[in-house]
Amino acid sequence: MQNQYPKVDYLFAGAGASATLLLMSMEKHGLLNNKSVIILDPHDKLINDKTFCFWSEINVGPAFECKNIISHQWNEVSVNRKKSESLSPQNYFHISSIDLYNEQRRIIEHYNLKRIQTQVSELEKTENGIVVKTEKGDWNSNLVFDSRPPKYLPLKNDDAHLLQSFFGYVIETELTITNTHCVDLMDFNVDQQEQTQFVYVLPFGSNQALVELTRFGKNIISKKESLSILEKYIQGRFGKYKILEEETGCIPMSTAKVSNDDAPGIIKIGGRAGAIKPSTGYAFKNMHYHAEQIAESLKNKQTPKNISKLKRFSFYDRLLLLILSKKPAQGKFIFQSLFNNNSTKEILNFLDEKTTFFKDLKIFSSLPLKPFITAVFWVFIARVKQISTPVFLLLSTSILCLFYNLYPQLFNIIQVILFTLGLIIVGIPHGAVDHLLDTGNLNGKIKLSFILNYLGLIILNLLVWLFFPEAALLFFVTYSAWHFGQTDLKDDNPLRINVIKYLIWGGIILGTLLLGHVNETNKILTNMQVWQIPLKENEAVLSSILLSAIAFLWFLYERNWKMIFTVLFLTLSILLPLVSAFGIYFIGQHSINGWSHLKQGMKTQNKSLFFKALPFTAGAVFLFITLFFLMRTDFFNYYDGHLVTIFFVFISCISFPHVVAMNNFYYKQTKTFK
Repeated sequence: MQNQYPKVDYLFAGAGASATLLLMSMEKHGLLNNKSVIILDPHDKLINDKTFCFWSEINVGPAFECKNIISHQWNEVSVNRKKSESLSPQNYFHISSIDLYNEQRRIIEHYNLKRIQTQVSELEKTENGIVVKTEKGDWNSNLVFDSRPPKYLPLKNDDAHLLQSFFGYVIETELTITNTHCVDLMDFNVDQQEQTQFVYVLPFGSNQALVELTRFGKNIISKKESLSILEKYIQGRFGKYKILEEETGCIPMSTAKVSNDDAPGIIKIGGRAGAIKPSTGYAFKNMHYHAEQIAESLKNKQTPKNISKLKRFSFYDRLLLLILSKKPAQGKFIFQSLFNNNSTKEILNFLDEKTTFFKDLKIFSSLPLKPFITAVFWVFIARVKQISTPVFLLLSTSILCLFYNLYPQLFNIIQVILFTLGLIIVGIPHGAVDHLLDTGNLNGKIKLSFILNYLGLIILNLLVWLFFPEAALLFFVTYSAWHFGQTDLKDDNPLRINVIKYLIWGGIILGTLLLGHVNETNKILTNMQVWQIPLKENEAVLSSILLSAIAFLWFLYERNWKMIFTVLFLTLSILLPLVSAFGIYFIGQHSINGWSHLKQGMKTQNKSLFFKALPFTAGAVFLFITLFFLMRTDFFNYYDGHLVTIFFVFISCISFPHVVAMNNFYYKQTKTFK
């Protein structure tokens, strides 16, 4: 039987540096007195597994708050072993992880907190607080500080994800280290191996130093790769040496969004809160300041805020990481130019994001411009691609409107060809791989139970249409709005299922289409023998345009350009027949978005996914043809053989099990990143 603990005041999911810094800040502000606290972590934290470094003014901020655990400090820095520069009024500080962990143990013992060695598997928001699930039991708290390692969302076209990996030794040197007050931040005088690589040296005394080989790249540098470079470097600089300790590690350097939820009561800290500076990998100072902000907020009974970043510095980080990702060999030249043409103090202020925009321009003017201009171009192209589909649909809708009014016969031929191809290529296939979503495996076998359940839902939906058409219509509109909204907005926040926003956006889509074509809509509703929209054509069209205008302002406020262009082409499609307008959206945006999500989630390519979908695509086509002929018989004269009505009923019948399958798929994707 699992151990059960009562509800606690604070719960820590993770016991690393960010958790320790927060405990220290909470202690300073008197927030641990008479509080029940549980700290969960899978590791015992009894070894010196990391090094934490930062630069700061002396006796302020983290330098003052952490003075009892700072093991070394230096007041000079050097790059490429050139003449050292003074950091005054700042120093460069070093903290060993074991000292940080020991400080955490002191706090735990002093306040009688509980620390349990176990892995947190899930955080679940409930009415009574946050339930934290582990293999050793479940705990409950209104405040959970989540410092589990960050998991990044799939990269967008303008994102870059690199790794700062390192391997090094604490050595005892034969030769005396002449300047023990100076840190070698970057020494690029080593083999680059088509990467960006440098050596990092921290002198701990006249005959002792930490020497690390660091790589900025997509691949982690291995011990085997490091040994020959390190041995050559150490012997060339320090002579014979003795290895005292070995250190290895990896820090993510990413512009991708961190996969964490914003549920009330869950406070993200550390890397999960975005404390890691993407272009450098430094995080300690950000974690300290965030810990102070959280503690002060709790003391004042306010909601703690997330780590805030200036957008222009995020953009600078993005440019550098894109360059290092696509052209890694240019890293050495860029960093050397940076340090050769600017003082180290200016660079550290820049990395602290404390410079003015004009100072930023001065620093960038000292760098090779070509790679950064190229990176700006990459970002521009990537962001254009993000809105390329709705922009293309806006242009296509404009052209179709011209053909519809000037060459109606040619328009009919064009739309039949386009929509037929669209349905076969992506419209039907995007819903024809639901059997793969059921198994969660691209090569999984189709289960008979899945086929029977799927067909059962289709037949059940059809029977509801036959005997309870008004209920079927209401149900169809509701789950269609949900599904359209979920598919269109998934990329905005992949971690949260926002029911209201999905329904509103899906309702706008359907409202714009149906109200904008009220006569055609009412004709279909008449054939179904259900209630009609009680508006005149001019009133309904005006309502449709007003709905679009509200949506336009909404997404303009959110700066979601993709949705803005979607609103524009939906509004323009009012000038086309209903089936044409619906087809443009359903095939051109909804199906393509869904197909893209399937490829991403199942880690496959178009060709493989299409052939996996082919059996069910063929089955859906066969069903439609069969349904079409059945509907034209006297037995099904309830629908008077109306082709458009048959089309919408058919879509409704095959959509419902698909919506269920896709919702489960999106939910699993959400859970994967929590």
